Amino acid sequence: MASNLNFIEVDILNLHLDPLNPRLPERLRVANDRDVLNWMLSDATLIDLMASIAENGFFPGEPIIAISEGKNYIVIEGNRRLAAIKLLNNPDLATISPKSVQSLAEEAQQKNHIPKKVWVYVVSERQEVENYLGFRHVTGIKQWPVISKARYLNHLYQQKENTSYEVYKELAREIGSKAPYVRRLLTGYKAFELIQSRKYYNIPDLDEENFDLSLITDAITMHSALSGYIGVDMESDAPFESINQDRLREVTFWLYEKLSNGKTRIGDNRNLRVLNKVMQNIDAREAFLRGEKSLKEASELTDITDENIRLYLTKALQNLTEAQKIVHRSSSPNKSDRDIAEEIIESADVIRRNISKRLREKEEI
Repeated sequence: MASNLNFIEVDILNLHLDPLNPRLPERLRVANDRDVLNWMLSDATLIDLMASIAENGFFPGEPIIAISEGKNYIVIEGNRRLAAIKLLNNPDLATISPKSVQSLAEEAQQKNHIPKKVWVYVVSERQEVENYLGFRHVTGIKQWPVISKARYLNHLYQQKENTSYEVYKELAREIGSKAPYVRRLLTGYKAFELIQSRKYYNIPDLDEENFDLSLITDAITMHSALSGYIGVDMESDAPFESINQDRLREVTFWLYEKLSNGKTRIGDNRNLRVLNKVMQNIDAREAFLRGEKSLKEASELTDITDENIRLYLTKALQNLTEAQKIVHRSSSPNKSDRDIAEEIIESADVIRRNISKRLREKEEI
């Protein structure tokens, strides 16, 4: 943090929640304190924080940081703590969990644990503490949700004049992260902004508050075939500049639209590898794109089965090697240990015979 901070005591009534808090969804950026307080109450941890204050009092061990606006102050670090204090002072503000809030306020009142004033660090502008906030909430011990991290990084990115790869290194140094991670998160957020601008393509029940940013981010930044399909070039300085919006729409439906069985066409992020494999194979890709085959059916047209076999065999060998290293130290083996070992031998023999058969068939061809 900057060194020119002023430490003053401020009345709770003069402290206000930050409308630019990266954790807030866009719809609350112009909302009043009451609406924001109730949105924050939807997270049960705020009730837990209030309970802690009611029981033990408010402990100012971590600084609340604010910028001044006349006689009032906008809190840019410590919004949850401010929300907890405001609700304990005025439980009637709560429309979510009102009984719990009222009960905690009464408990705090009985124990004289409701602060009317708190000590605050006051800075003249946000830029003075942006690196501190980035380090604390993007890579530090009080990490924000992924979409909040990305929104904050995008805020910092937009202030940079440099648009080369060096900007990612610079941002990474400022927040204590690594350039590839910063670039991946920003790329995912740029895709999210396009999806948001199209009103989430009217996909039922999809909005900012339940949008899994890590899903689209992983899909278009960690899987080369998907990146290429959408037009993301992770080797360029600005990977997101050439996103194909029609294909982004298509992939968004695969990832987020719930089918009649309650699942998406992809299932979950563990299947992104399978989808990437399908996109690499012309026949599999076309069958999947036309909707003729499910992801699983399309994957059967690729060599992903062979890849999975190699993956499982490699992991099995690694585990068996580790067991072999320590088996001489076994002091109380039982019959089940021996039975498992024999099952492994039988399974390995079945796999060996099948692979040998396939190899002979290939040689004959």
